[in-house]
Amino acid sequence: MCDLDARVRGEEDRDRVASGLWGEEPAVGWVEKYSAGTAAVPAIGYQLGDAEAQALAPHIQALLQDTKGADDVRQSLEAITRTAFRRDRLDAILAATGAVDEWRVGEALAEHHLAAEHNCNFPWPSGRDLKNPGTSSGGVDLIGFDISDEPAAFALGEVKTSRQAAWPPAALTGRHGLEKQLEGLRDGDDRKVWAVRYMSLHATGRDWHVLFQQAMIRYLDDPQDVRLYGTLVHVTDPNELDLRARAKNLSDGCPAVTQIQLSAIYVSDRGLQIMAGEQVHWETPQ
Repeated sequence: MCDLDARVRGEEDRDRVASGLWGEEPAVGWVEKYSAGTAAVPAIGYQLGDAEAQALAPHIQALLQDTKGADDVRQSLEAITRTAFRRDRLDAILAATGAVDEWRVGEALAEHHLAAEHNCNFPWPSGRDLKNPGTSSGGVDLIGFDISDEPAAFALGEVKTSRQAAWPPAALTGRHGLEKQLEGLRDGDDRKVWAVRYMSLHATGRDWHVLFQQAMIRYLDDPQDVRLYGTLVHVTDPNELDLRARAKNLSDGCPAVTQIQLSAIYVSDRGLQIMAGEQVHWETPQ
């Protein structure tokens, strides 16, 4: 059990998320097209129209460019950047993110969706640890906290983006597909340990340390006490065949304390482009 001060600070952390201080975006109407899950593993398909994509675009691009991280740096260096010359040079450094790959747009969309619809918080993007922004960090895609209950729990998210006009696409069912990744996390593979270690090394002194502490207590008491999220961003028409078998397979042998949620977000090619902005390396010609 956390002490009273920790509970109070945890409530303050939740207030920060609710008020947008940690970048949670305003609500967008997610149109639910189907529910294809089981009692153990809910699975919902959503359609995101172009108008909704337009509303989300500034927030998705802010995630891609990590504008919150850049703002934190500017604030920390305010005392030594009082001249326009220094500010301009600092802005040039912080803007040097380069082009991002298409899959990162899907990952940013999934992060937004989990924050807005499932009360998750991902306070330390893995992209901050890349020395070359054009590379991939590997490991679990999204690492953070599920704060829908108290105390918070670790939230681990895997994301796949596909343009394949197949239901399900290979990105779900392949050897390294979403289903296999979630099976590994469910069954306790090394990536879960690495994800917890990753957060452990970044949590000290952060304003989200209390959430980390709460999640860590749960994890140390039972390493299966985590929340797993699988998100498919599919640039095609909705079809429940994407998720129905995945939900059933992941339900088999799922520990009672482990919660798994599957989502498919269907967007048009135009909607993906709208959210992406200019700095994207497209996998297929546009």
